Amino acid sequence: MEKKVYNLKKSSLGKVTFLDGTSFCMIQGKGDNGESFRDILIVRSAEEAIRKFPQWSSEIVYSNIADKLGTHNKIIDWLIENWMEKGIVSFKNEMYENFGFEEFKDMDPITFIKSEPEMVALTLVHIAARYTNGYLKMPINDIEISLRFIKNVLTINFWEEGNPKTEKPQI
Repeated sequence: MEKKVYNLKKSSLGKVTFLDGTSFCMIQGKGDNGESFRDILIVRSAEEAIRKFPQWSSEIVYSNIADKLGTHNKIIDWLIENWMEKGIVSFKNEMYENFGFEEFKDMDPITFIKSEPEMVALTLVHIAARYTNGYLKMPINDIEISLRFIKNVLTINFWEEGNPKTEKPQI
């Protein structure tokens, strides 16, 4: 195996601290042509994720899959079959209890998931965040959702003079 050595100065290492609630949301899958697609959305809070994720994820998926309605319906059927209680019902209840959406209180779960296209994307994120440790894979076009909540990220400034141009690591 080849050994890699990076010649970094101590001043080139740093840390970026993000606000509480910052997360990376990734979606990937296979398009109609069989090629993979992937994109990442960075959000600063759960509220921002609720506002941005549904439209963003729909744009990514449906720009790679022509049968939008068929795919949407397959995802709904998969959710109903696999994630009724811990998924659809729990998200519906959370929308009522935490955000005060009275119309969801007594709504049938199937009516709820079919009420708005955004509910499907939000339910998927809810499942990934609450029940699957931030990762959810569906058998429909191998679509995967990954959520990573971040606080700190190690950074390296490769552009600083002397990195990695010198022969010996600088300390």
